[in-house]
Amino acid sequence: MNLSALQTYELNEIEDIRFELSEEEAKQRFRVHDLDSLNWVLRKIAALDAEIMAKQSLANKEKMRVTDWLNRETKTIEDSRLFFTQLIEEYAREQRATDPKWKASTPYGKVSFRKQLPKWDYIDEKAAIESIQSAGLEEFIRTKYELDKAPLKKHLQIHEDGRVVDPSTGNFIEGIKVVEQPEALKIEVNNE
Repeated sequence: MNLSALQTYELNEIEDIRFELSEEEAKQRFRVHDLDSLNWVLRKIAALDAEIMAKQSLANKEKMRVTDWLNRETKTIEDSRLFFTQLIEEYAREQRATDPKWKASTPYGKVSFRKQLPKWDYIDEKAAIESIQSAGLEEFIRTKYELDKAPLKKHLQIHEDGRVVDPSTGNFIEGIKVVEQPEALKIEVNNE
């Protein structure tokens, strides 16, 4: 993303201000006091946002190039590693055919066989749950409990200290507190 001439001008002006004044002096010198000064500040923010986007774009292109290079290099290495692993496997299976307890150890590594547990594939978990329920094996089904927050917020009332109360019983609900938030400033910059 290239910066427009106006954005470049705005950034140069910001650099001039940074160079000439300390941060404290800049705060004292520049105040937003009307729509023109507000517009000036918004232009500066828009130019800074454009500069960030340009730098992010450049960084993303470089990341892609480096990632592509790494993937090519890794693929070559993994292909070689697979070739050597296959050589070891051929040799090990030949040895295993003559000696069921065969294993080997060298200064650069060990080769042996390990028994593995059977792998369980849960192809259709929903169907499995239904089948287990119909077989009366509910003890093997977990139930996940979580708050249904939207209707809970509508039902409960907020006490002045931030605690929440169940209006039907008057009991305070433990583990929930409502914290009032200040207004948030929202700045929308037109980046055109």
